[in-house]
Amino acid sequence: MKNLYFLFIVLFVSCQKESLEIAQDKVENTLKVYGKENQESKIMITTSLGKIEIKLYNETPLHRANFIRLIKSGFYKEKDFYRIVKGVCIQGGGQPEKLSYLLPAEFNKNLVHKKGALAMARYMENNPKKMSSATEFFIISKGKFYEDQDLKKYPENLKKIYLEQGGEILYDQEYTVFGEVVAGLDVVEKIADLEVYEIDKTLKAPKFSIEILK
Repeated sequence: MKNLYFLFIVLFVSCQKESLEIAQDKVENTLKVYGKENQESKIMITTSLGKIEIKLYNETPLHRANFIRLIKSGFYKEKDFYRIVKGVCIQGGGQPEKLSYLLPAEFNKNLVHKKGALAMARYMENNPKKMSSATEFFIISKGKFYEDQDLKKYPENLKKIYLEQGGEILYDQEYTVFGEVVAGLDVVEKIADLEVYEIDKTLKAPKFSIEILK
């Protein structure tokens, strides 16, 4: 019976993944259409350590639409934050059943990796256009605090954010920021403080599920 149950789980995950896959040449159009029909922008990440409320940006429509699509499909049920980059971010998503398509980068000079920023991870190799993963995301948990001399390229409004909140300027224009935490930063910090091994792997990865907020 256990073997049959395991087989059912494997088949279910496989079918779910197949139904969510998008041919790479159809990604942009598919998400544009989906985004027009599904305009939600508020979500809740419920973790074993508390809740994190997030606002998704309309300025990054493909990333917003993709995230809403996966949430509504149930893809982000019982996932975990399996990676913690100490002093920088927490990461979670589709491991091990991540999807294969990539999202076009949607860099916006006004959307930066401040504390609480939500961004999509990406492959570093063979990815000259810096396209995003379809499923793997991270939240800036702390980051560095900077001085004026470090922020010469930033306008005053963004400089003020980094000076007051901290973040990670090295990630700007490298990963697409598509949302921010509006409540529950303390929960992000709790996760970020968990023990790790092999530099960034969580000893006991906290579970999470994501739902749409009305």
